[in-house]
Amino acid sequence: MASKQVFLKDLKVADLKRELEERECETTGKKADLQNRLREALENEENKITENSSCLQKQIGEYVDGKFEEIENKLVTVEEFQNEFLEVERKIETLSLESGEQQRVVNTALKSPGSDIDRLTRANGWSLAEKATAMTLALRGDATDILQTLSLEEQDDYHQLVKHLEMRYGQSHLEHVYHSQLKNRYQKSNESLQEFEADIARLVRLAYSSTSENVMERLAVQAFLDGLRDAETRQALTLARPSKLVDALARALEFEAAKQSCRSQAKVRKMEEDVEKGISNEADIRRVVNEILDKRPIRRWNGVKDTHITI
Repeated sequence: MASKQVFLKDLKVADLKRELEERECETTGKKADLQNRLREALENEENKITENSSCLQKQIGEYVDGKFEEIENKLVTVEEFQNEFLEVERKIETLSLESGEQQRVVNTALKSPGSDIDRLTRANGWSLAEKATAMTLALRGDATDILQTLSLEEQDDYHQLVKHLEMRYGQSHLEHVYHSQLKNRYQKSNESLQEFEADIARLVRLAYSSTSENVMERLAVQAFLDGLRDAETRQALTLARPSKLVDALARALEFEAAKQSCRSQAKVRKMEEDVEKGISNEADIRRVVNEILDKRPIRRWNGVKDTHITI
């Protein structure tokens, strides 16, 4: 208060009136009245500042507490998502990859984390940046290395993050390569029908991953027919019109077995004919030799008649 009295005491009347005018206070009266009036105005201003400061601090505290609580809830949700993602990974590791059906199960399980993120995003009202954060926290193993190649802005951009992950680990950008491989895939000379069918199924699934199962089956059957080495087998399957690749393989194996059986029977018949022909030739030779011997003149040697030898 002493500092204010000294301050006000040093002000002239004109200065006091100017300060009062700025505060919209009355400017009439003696110098002492002006000083008292300005002192009251300054004290009121100080009280208002103190009250506003206290109110502002209270509001800031409430806001910060609310944000901390919100962040804690989101961290709990992200932790739950991580647990779900780890559970999916454990399930994938236990799956067997011995058949195409089991492979489809694995592909379905691999897609589930993305759908979980979408559900969590809708449930929590996450923004794209928060969704990108959840995706980043869900990365495991070598996938985390991709974060080192991204800027902080790209890491917070969900679409950019998904784009880079798709470029590194996805297969959509390789579909044209698989299309070309499938188009030029023919059965090799030392390749069995089962091996050829398995590779056709693999290439079709890679080249047409977003296609329905029915369309994929038709494409696989056509690629299998076009790539067969044996023209007769290809013709037989074309007439049979199999609807599934596994049916085409079964028909091809049946036809190959039947054709092999026919070839074996033909070989047996040819061998029998050759034997019969050989026997007939031997009989003809015997007959000719006997005829020649029969036509030889009878000669005597020392009074002994030559003896005919019959073969």
